[in-house]
Amino acid sequence: MVHLKVHVEADAIGPRYRGAVVYLSSEEPFGGALVLKLRGKVAVTGCWPRWPDVMSERSAAWKVESYVRRFGARLLYSFGVRLDLEGVAELSASVDKWSAEGGTVELEACRSGGLKAVVGPLAPGYRLLSFKGSLRVIEAAPSTYVMIEGERVALQVNASGLVTGHLECVPLPSEMPFEVELKGLRVTSVERTLIVRLEDLLA
Repeated sequence: MVHLKVHVEADAIGPRYRGAVVYLSSEEPFGGALVLKLRGKVAVTGCWPRWPDVMSERSAAWKVESYVRRFGARLLYSFGVRLDLEGVAELSASVDKWSAEGGTVELEACRSGGLKAVVGPLAPGYRLLSFKGSLRVIEAAPSTYVMIEGERVALQVNASGLVTGHLECVPLPSEMPFEVELKGLRVTSVERTLIVRLEDLLA
């Protein structure tokens, strides 16, 4: 019985896939096979810690042998691969505005089903001018990150220096760069995350 976690990253510009992590974990040793069936024109350009045992133009497969990780007194059996990807992404989130002008950073984005927008790091002295959505401020001294959730989110903040941003959501099947197939393994829970990176701004 394993927990499957799939983390995918894409660039909003393009939009294009950047990479992905597929991670399996369990409280008991496990083994089997992990097969990724690539969608569209998505290609694997890099892989860590090792290349697939079997690879074709549209699929990649690894023999799964779990290894032990210790978390304090707790043992967790794991297996994972990290991929560099290339290919056009089909994203359900729409970015209507992401800009920095006159020291004011603005973001407007929407997605049916909701999304989370994260903007930062914001240097000390920033001022939150307006927002739309559920707001949460994360202090990560010496900087601050602002997180807004909702189907339609908006933010205006007075800031200086380099500001980054990303959108986060649970992806639709059509947004995934591949389908995951596990052979000889029983999956009890699945967690999928899509991170859409916005271009860096200089406020």
